[in-house]
Amino acid sequence: MEEEHLAKPTVSYHLFMYRSELARRNARQLRLSATKIEITEELISRTVRNIKTCSVDDLKAVNRELLFKRKLRHDVAEKPRI
Repeated sequence: MEEEHLAKPTVSYHLFMYRSELARRNARQLRLSATKIEITEELISRTVRNIKTCSVDDLKAVNRELLFKRKLRHDVAEKPRI
């Protein structure tokens, strides 16, 4: 039987795609931003799953990542689609 739920792409895959886009002469900004959002979400998710063992520095990093993700989403929402 086919798997109904496909696994989310890994952080490694997102980093690979991000680097591939950067290598293109005319990197598409929206695609780059979307990949950054995916990478940030995965990093936040990993940290939150282990929140009981997080240090204060880890929590500060998660806060920065959340702010970064929110800013990226805002920027992507404002950009006109070509």
